[in-house]
Amino acid sequence: MLEFLKEYIKHKSISGQEKNVQLDFTKPFLEEKMKWSEIEVIDISEEENRPNLNARLEGEGGGKNLLFNGHADVVDVPKDREKAWDSDPWEPIMKNNKIYGRGANDMKGSNTAMLWAIKAIMESNISLKGDILLSIVVGEESAEQEIGTIPAVRSFLDQGIEIPFCINGEPTNNEIHTKSAGTFDFRITIPGKEVHTSQKNLIKYPQRFDIPVGKEVGVNVIPIMIKVLQKLEELEHLWNMRYKDKIYGGGGFPKPDVQGVGPISVCSTMVNAGEYISSIPGEAEIEGQIYYPPFVDENKLWKELEETMKGLSNTNDWLKENPIELEWKEKFHWPPYEVEPDHPGCQTLGKVVKEVTGQDPVYSGFKAVADNAFIQKECDVDTISFGAGDLSMGSHGPNEYIPIEQLAKTAKVYAAMIQEWCN
Repeated sequence: MLEFLKEYIKHKSISGQEKNVQLDFTKPFLEEKMKWSEIEVIDISEEENRPNLNARLEGEGGGKNLLFNGHADVVDVPKDREKAWDSDPWEPIMKNNKIYGRGANDMKGSNTAMLWAIKAIMESNISLKGDILLSIVVGEESAEQEIGTIPAVRSFLDQGIEIPFCINGEPTNNEIHTKSAGTFDFRITIPGKEVHTSQKNLIKYPQRFDIPVGKEVGVNVIPIMIKVLQKLEELEHLWNMRYKDKIYGGGGFPKPDVQGVGPISVCSTMVNAGEYISSIPGEAEIEGQIYYPPFVDENKLWKELEETMKGLSNTNDWLKENPIELEWKEKFHWPPYEVEPDHPGCQTLGKVVKEVTGQDPVYSGFKAVADNAFIQKECDVDTISFGAGDLSMGSHGPNEYIPIEQLAKTAKVYAAMIQEWCN
């Protein structure tokens, strides 16, 4: 299993370039090393180079089907960022009982656990009443579910195959994540007025009568930008104090998870101002993302954000005439998912976790976003996340890794879940 994962990581499958890993590595493994009833390639991309892989092991009938879902694509590590790694991100290494490499944690590790769990069931000749279904999809990291997980899952449904429960393998530290955040992008444009840097005294300090001052000369956008960023921090704090939830906002149930609490975050990730070193900055732009839990209306958050920016504009003479512009950047919106912890699939998985690990299951919320939302909302299939690793283990950053012991436990839980659920 570990050798497979290392080889899997070596296939550089950044979003948009998944064809090689899917068709030259994963598909041959499904065909030659496993005993599927059928394997299907689903590619609806215009270029026909974004293949999803579906596989089905047909049961004897009379049992419940179980779908495993994972994405094959990973976040890129540009050449100039490889220096932040302690080792080559595309040449996985084993160190301190961990495997390091891009995609180890998000989420080729859990994909590997899925494959090895199913492979163990096949090789043990265990009879199952229900079907085992598998989708390894493309485009998750680039939010291209319309060519990835949606058509993959719909392909099963279009064949009349019922899917009462789906397990997605995003890294959850082997907690059962029954909810996730949703997210949308924002862009705030703050107007100013460029002027030569030597004129800063005129735009900042009073002058003798008849000497132009203030906005007549120029407006430095930086102090305004700082106030906007402070307002965003205040709004984030307000929202976090306002909204509570036993699982998502409470840090896990019935015992704490490992992620910590805080259901809403306002992340200003790209801040730009000024175009020339000898000019007072005349425009600033702040871009970022807002994460929110499933029990909060994102439209209400957006309206409150608009009102906050409007209120700031009303306290500044320049902004009254030149208001801050706020836009829902490119209308991007990744919705949350939510499945009740008392769902039969969640309860069965909790029972299996207890049996395999000897520890009580933790029902928690995924602080990021996942394909689950689209599987649930577009395909009407209840989906939760359960997988090895944790987003703090280098996901989307340097030195990404997955603990080997946790990976093994994940595979065992998957195998036990198949036996319990499908029969």
